[in-house]
Amino acid sequence: MFPRERFAFLGCCAAAALAVVITYSDHFHNAFHFDDAHTIENNLYIRDLKNLPFFFRSAAAFSSLPANQSYRPLVTTTLAIDYRLAGGLDPFWFHVTNFSLFAAQCVLLYFLYRRLLDEGDPRAGNRWIALLAATWYGLHAAHAETVNYIISRTDILSTLGVVGALLLYIASPRARRLHLYLLPAALGMLAKESAAIFAPLLFLYIGLFERQLSVKEILRPRNFGAIFLQTLPALAVCAGFFLLAMNRAASWTSGGNSRVDYLLTQPFVIVHYLVTFLLPLNLSADTDWKVISNPLDDRVIVGMAVVLALIWAAVRAARERRTRPIAFGLLWFFLALLPTSSVVPFSEVLNDHRIYFPFVGLMLAFSSALALAVDRMRVLAPRRIGAVAAGAVVLLLLGHAYGTHQRNEVWRTDESLWLDVTRKSPENGRGWMNYGLARMGKADFPEAIRCFERALALAPRYGYAHVNLAIALAATGRAAEAESHFVEALAYQPNVPSLHYFYARWLDQVGRTDDAARHLFTAISLSPNDIDSRHLLLHIHAKREQWAELAELARQTLAIQPADDDAVRYARIARANLSGEQGTRTAEELLAQSLTHFQNGQYENAIATCQRALQLRPDYAEAFNNQCAAYNALGRFAEAKAACERALTLKPDFQLARNNLSIADRGLQSARR
Repeated sequence: MFPRERFAFLGCCAAAALAVVITYSDHFHNAFHFDDAHTIENNLYIRDLKNLPFFFRSAAAFSSLPANQSYRPLVTTTLAIDYRLAGGLDPFWFHVTNFSLFAAQCVLLYFLYRRLLDEGDPRAGNRWIALLAATWYGLHAAHAETVNYIISRTDILSTLGVVGALLLYIASPRARRLHLYLLPAALGMLAKESAAIFAPLLFLYIGLFERQLSVKEILRPRNFGAIFLQTLPALAVCAGFFLLAMNRAASWTSGGNSRVDYLLTQPFVIVHYLVTFLLPLNLSADTDWKVISNPLDDRVIVGMAVVLALIWAAVRAARERRTRPIAFGLLWFFLALLPTSSVVPFSEVLNDHRIYFPFVGLMLAFSSALALAVDRMRVLAPRRIGAVAAGAVVLLLLGHAYGTHQRNEVWRTDESLWLDVTRKSPENGRGWMNYGLARMGKADFPEAIRCFERALALAPRYGYAHVNLAIALAATGRAAEAESHFVEALAYQPNVPSLHYFYARWLDQVGRTDDAARHLFTAISLSPNDIDSRHLLLHIHAKREQWAELAELARQTLAIQPADDDAVRYARIARANLSGEQGTRTAEELLAQSLTHFQNGQYENAIATCQRALQLRPDYAEAFNNQCAAYNALGRFAEAKAACERALTLKPDFQLARNNLSIADRGLQSARR
């Protein structure tokens, strides 16, 4: 490569990297969404890295919902690290990790594409084709879901493992000889079971590129056996980790029904994915596609015709060395779709994040075919085609960058995401339910109720829709209707812990604490890492002055997460009360008691207990702040103001005291009017 050409190429590499960074620059503060709730926000295990050994022993660490507990310990480990870096549930650090892994994969893709193109037809122009393919992949609007949806890190890590393993096998004879290439494949398997596709991909690579065979020749028994033996270590590792994952994920369910109907639907789903690759104009976080039951449906026939045509194209392309990257890319596309298109029927027939892994192969195939087409046209118009092709590539990449940037905005909040879903997938009950949830979060109960009712019209047995409708009805004073929907939700989905939690929360609010506790025990038995249920049950034990039960539940919670603030506080309260009021010795224990009094509406007791804490520790800013909050609750704003001002004198950066002081000031202003 001449110095000028080298400089131009490196400049384009830098521009490509900058384009990907700028395109995703607006996504780092986007919210948690959907399955992030039970795998991250409500997952007690990720809150302490001391649980790391448990991540590798049990699938229960992955999610607080038993039906979603897949064995993905590498993902859970990275989430726990993010939680530590963020100091809690700040999405920023979680997004930083997702994007960093995605960017690393895009870099590896350049080197993998370059190697595969050179295997087909070694020439200087391959570096440009590889750069185009890797950049296009990095900017492709369809991947915005995977990068923005934090728990889709499962797809990023597993794909990264496959890409890294294959590149290591191709590029390093030493890694091949020592079987080091199996390490990234194994790590990919610990992120998602779809990484097992590495073994058949390696089989194809050896047959197509190393042995220079066509598909027909690969399938001959003698050749097949030889390639199989060469691939055997990868097959053994992938099969072993796959069986381990299946064994550990005993409670996981796919959520689908008829496997036959699901299989009938998938060919047309593949057509949709192909259209999405070329024109990603109607992306939706949750589509309203339904399964197709009629094998003579036009969509089934069209889908099968397209699939067979592409397989025929792959077989034909495998005959010549120059077109083998096209064959390999197309076969990669189909192999990578197998886990979600045939093995088990999922409740959703398609998702945007499912194409993240398959598009690695499709990008190789399409970019290779595009380069060959440009070469042929160059013969006809050598002076013009180069400039036209370059301009088309720039427009293509800019279009995808704009589309991805817009999708990032859609993923900004729950409201923006689910509003987009209701517009693009209006027959999706889950979309309406989640949009209703966003409206309820803004206290727009009439609109929330309308959305929940629309969701139930589309999915009458949808437990979450029943529960959220119940919450909205309760907030508008329709208690009897609310309880009927709580009960109906549990009749349809009795093994979902969060449904028990929300019913228990309402029961506690209306004073039926015995019933609330019973449902919370059920929720915790179904999912020991359901932090919301644990916190509410701790509160109920304290309110009922069940100090022994409170101490035991706090101990169990702290065994999972030693730094859980609520469990620490309630443990102190339990110790103080079990040792007797006279046994209370520390100001900290008295402060904890004051919080319990406050939560139970016993504001005078809270003030008195804080006063006793201040007798032991006169400079205790937190005690003055608790007094301020209790005075505010009683409407004694002058006393509240004095207490908060004292707290801020002792601790000027005490934000909670500033907030309580603002409440006191507003109360005093209202009283003067």
